[in-house]
Amino acid sequence: MKIQNLKKIAATGKMDNQFIGIKISDNQIEFHYPETYQLSEDDDGLRRDILAILRTVSLAKTRTSDLSSYNTQHNNDYVFPLGAYLWIINDYLSYGRYENREKVYQRGARGKIDWKRTMRSNPVISDGNVIYTDIISEKKSQKDNLLTEIYFFCVQKAVDSIGWLYSISFDPNGVDYYKKFNKKLYLAALNTELAHTFDDQKKVRLQNMKNVIVGLDDDIISTREMIYGVDSYDYVYERMVDAMFSRVEDIRDFYPNATWDLVLEKGPVDSTNLRPDTVLIKDNKVYILDAKYYRYGTTFKPSDMPETTSIQKQITYGEYVKKVKEGLYDDVFSAFVLPYSKNQNAHKDKFDENMEFVGIAKAKWIDSEGESSRRIVAILVDTKFLITNWLKKNEDNISGIIDLIENNVGGVVRE
Repeated sequence: MKIQNLKKIAATGKMDNQFIGIKISDNQIEFHYPETYQLSEDDDGLRRDILAILRTVSLAKTRTSDLSSYNTQHNNDYVFPLGAYLWIINDYLSYGRYENREKVYQRGARGKIDWKRTMRSNPVISDGNVIYTDIISEKKSQKDNLLTEIYFFCVQKAVDSIGWLYSISFDPNGVDYYKKFNKKLYLAALNTELAHTFDDQKKVRLQNMKNVIVGLDDDIISTREMIYGVDSYDYVYERMVDAMFSRVEDIRDFYPNATWDLVLEKGPVDSTNLRPDTVLIKDNKVYILDAKYYRYGTTFKPSDMPETTSIQKQITYGEYVKKVKEGLYDDVFSAFVLPYSKNQNAHKDKFDENMEFVGIAKAKWIDSEGESSRRIVAILVDTKFLITNWLKKNEDNISGIIDLIENNVGGVVRE
């Protein structure tokens, strides 16, 4: 089924066009995506693309200043619980409703009789008939009814917010769960149940229900206006590159550092460390990667390549490793990793793989001949490939980027 009222906007990263995520207002859905990400043409593929890109937004949670979580005219502080919404919808589609798996039992015939437990008691024989006087039944408590109410509230809120991604709607059977909303009561019930349950699956369900409730207030429970995304995708891109390629026990061992010796201080004072984005160690060689969310893979203009300050930083990282870790590693390499689309670019005759070598940077003020750490290789990575695979620890991807770096560190070979 086609997603209704969807407007797709390619974010270039330029001023006023940097946002990545979704904006919903008056039933109009805007989906802002990286310009180097090729969206699928079919609706099922498009839904997968949207979810994949939205999931990467959570990587920015450690940079709250970059996160446009869930904003309405009433509340700018509620962090849109995408993960909880997705879990609740999938759970509802799988099981249909909340059920308390940890049953409560009582003596008496009120409720569903548990014959297995009942038959463990001693029966009375009367006129050849076996009579069980100690009836055990399952108890449906008021607490269970409240938890079911909370669950259906969460389902209604999740479906109203992102049900368009699944082409589903929620039929509450005439009940308006928004009118039943009582944040204090709901959180108290969820916290009590979380504290007393021993069922791991139930804990996951309760926690996701709680994640939906936390931060909601009466003004925004029924609104569909929202913004979920990041104002800058740079940090997300860095995290994805790091997740895909990083192989190091403690990256802090590769932080170049310095000190200030100041007149007003009793001794040297540490300066702020330099911090490389990603360090990969394999076969006793070090590869220092700097993820740059720059536009060269779209424009192919030299002005969209990393600037001299970035080149100098990469050289400094390499020199630091060679000096401080002298004798520990056989060689040190450096590379920039930039986004592009392997299927949509102006030079598909040259660049059409998931990863491509595009150039090498050298500083004019130092001799880089024979020094791999002073020659910074530039690699393009297909954005859709990265977003699809950044969580996978695939050794083929590691080997692929290493081969591109080592095979091209000598320089550009022109035809």
